[in-house]
Amino acid sequence: MTFNTRQKAPRIASLFAAAAAALVLGQAGTAHADRRAFGYTYEYNTMAEGGLDLELWNTQSRSTFDGGTAGLEWKAELEYGITDHWDIALYQVFAQDGREGAVAYDETSLETRYRFAERGQWPVDVLVYLELAKGFGATKWDVEPKLVLARDLGKLSLNLNFAPEVQFSRTADAGKTSLDVALEPSWALGASYEVSPRWKVGAETFGAHPFAEKVTEAWVGPAVSWAPSAKLWVASTAAFGLTDASDAFALRFVLGIGL
Repeated sequence: MTFNTRQKAPRIASLFAAAAAALVLGQAGTAHADRRAFGYTYEYNTMAEGGLDLELWNTQSRSTFDGGTAGLEWKAELEYGITDHWDIALYQVFAQDGREGAVAYDETSLETRYRFAERGQWPVDVLVYLELAKGFGATKWDVEPKLVLARDLGKLSLNLNFAPEVQFSRTADAGKTSLDVALEPSWALGASYEVSPRWKVGAETFGAHPFAEKVTEAWVGPAVSWAPSAKLWVASTAAFGLTDASDAFALRFVLGIGL
């Protein structure tokens, strides 16, 4: 991923986190939080009708274990349930490339998800996902459809994602403008086990194959999810690179708050 470092966003994560904590402490009621078990794999979940959820994502990565390039992505998501089976979400994404780079506004994303039945009604639960993203300060757009397949076996949940992402960018050369199109299929597979209503543990593997770069990126690692209350949950994955094109390590932490 290429990060944009033109505009600084100092302390933005701390401000959002403080606001989120204040909302949690100041509110009570029925939960609408869309709890996650993984940092990367999507599950068979949508927001309840009328529910509003705030999610704060923090992803840190390192290209090698011996002092390689560090990366940071931070994003805030507001998610709303249109019906019990259909929701919509808006992401604001910030990023930093390397320790010396400034945190910068990277892109705006709009996401929607739809699930076709109640959990367990079909032999395999099916959810469709669509994300539209616009890079900040650049003529770049991403369209990412995603198919989510899931199956619960008691307290064990299996989840598989397929996403043929298409990237559009406009370039100018010698006074001529051209539109470039790149395909980047990706996948994710996660399994989680509910140890108790508050705790889920599991593992996931995920990756992508950017055709333009002719490489395969892949990671694998453990995942844990904790829900200390009906309106608050935390999910995290520690991922280790499996190929030369992958960052050696990535850690993603997601905090979800039902509003």
